[in-house]
Amino acid sequence: MPPPPESGDPGLAECLRLLEAVPAAAASAPAFRRHWPSISASLAALSAALASPAFPPGAPLLAPLAAALGALMSAAADAPRLGHLHTVSLLSSSAASLSQLAADARLLATPAASAAAAAAGGADSGADALISRLRLGSAASRAAALEELAGSAAALPATSAAAAVSAVVALLDSAGGDLLLPASRERAVSVLAAFASSDAACRFLAEESGAVVPHLCRALESGGAGAEHACAALLPLTAASRDASAAVAARGGVAALLAACAGGTPATQAAAAGVLRNLAAFPDLLPWFRDEGALPLLLQLVSLGTPRAQELALGCLQNLTASDGDEGQRLKVEAFQEGALACVKDFLDASRGDEPGLAPALGLLRNMASFRYIAEIAASASFAAHVAAALGSDRSPTRTEAALALAELCGNAAKSRHELEGAVPRLIWMLESKPVAERDAAARALAALLASSGACRKLFRRDERGVASAVQLLDPAGARGVDRRFPVSVLLAVAQSRRCRKQMVAAGACGFLQGLMAAEVDGAKRLAECLGKGKMLGVFPRT
Repeated sequence: MPPPPESGDPGLAECLRLLEAVPAAAASAPAFRRHWPSISASLAALSAALASPAFPPGAPLLAPLAAALGALMSAAADAPRLGHLHTVSLLSSSAASLSQLAADARLLATPAASAAAAAAGGADSGADALISRLRLGSAASRAAALEELAGSAAALPATSAAAAVSAVVALLDSAGGDLLLPASRERAVSVLAAFASSDAACRFLAEESGAVVPHLCRALESGGAGAEHACAALLPLTAASRDASAAVAARGGVAALLAACAGGTPATQAAAAGVLRNLAAFPDLLPWFRDEGALPLLLQLVSLGTPRAQELALGCLQNLTASDGDEGQRLKVEAFQEGALACVKDFLDASRGDEPGLAPALGLLRNMASFRYIAEIAASASFAAHVAAALGSDRSPTRTEAALALAELCGNAAKSRHELEGAVPRLIWMLESKPVAERDAAARALAALLASSGACRKLFRRDERGVASAVQLLDPAGARGVDRRFPVSVLLAVAQSRRCRKQMVAAGACGFLQGLMAAEVDGAKRLAECLGKGKMLGVFPRT
């Protein structure tokens, strides 16, 4: 056995002292003879590992190792009092424990597992050692491996990430996972959250979602930091997967997430609201929200939460009220009855600048304004000024939601308000924007505005770009994804103007309308006839 090195680590020094003392104590106890070959091999392996420069100081392995060695010393000293059979039984369990501790110590002393080796390019080998400890190590070694993995998960290469995700999931699924201390289980969940933030590991985590979701839901119910980590891991898993979202809802996840929104830390509230937003995107999961009374809690979070929590809670409310099915329609009415319109008004009044929560707030307003009586209330409550101001946002999603909200307000309110006249130039500018969704939203808003306001029609006719930009949206090759009914409606609203008809023909509207009539687009035939009559009457030359 090598001589013990000088060590400033009390735990390591104590283990080395016990390793040196055990052989002498065992020599005086006949009961050791049967198990001595196994114990002796483990002692030699432990001595070599602890003497290695690569062995990490303060390793969590040292405490259980000192306890196991102390138990051997006690068995040797108390053998006459305990009796032969009792002593042999103790030695049998101690030998098995010591063998496992020796294997763990060898892994900890592997140079590739050290930080120096990782910095020298041994990251893959270090990750392999961590994964081996997760799969084969003792409870203490697994806890230490989880601690190390939590700090390095985001930097793992793809191949190591796949194996690490599988190892953590297997640990939670195994019988050993059931025996994990709460702190170690919480650490395992934090590792899954770290995987979720890594591009390399996230897709492998998604592949294991069927096994991961039950453990994350269990962590959600436990509360505390585990709930925050569980939400962080669930956020990407539920973003685009209906199966993962349904699994969360079926395991009581909606209730647990709402509880986190009500009583968690600010970070936990925001993360839980994000997962709820993802679940609310699937219409068949909406009954879970109604059954759990989600609306009051979400509205409270909008009023009192952090800016990030407000943004995600508004996004959840927007998704809850987006469906046109019976469940979605009931949720719109219930949201209004719970004060959602006033909540949005307070949020818009308090907004300073172009906040991220502005887009979902306008989206929620748009969904509720699809009911005529709600639109009438919103139109008379100064919402129009907020919507018009949001059209000048630097963010395309905010401008898009503002235009869609404006379309609902104008389309369902009895009369438009004068604040909306200033929106016409901004909407004309949006007709030429790059995102297709923004152009489509602008066309919808202009169609509703021009149909309801003569002043807005006059402003549109005065702008040289308006007619030409609307005509370009009729081109099926250049504006894919735009609903052609709305630019047709915009052009029909100003087709009584001789000047506008000349601009339409000059921009190529007649050719585009032929294709739209073949596709039976609403209003296309009427607009083509209007332009044709103008030609026949010689209002402007044929082109």
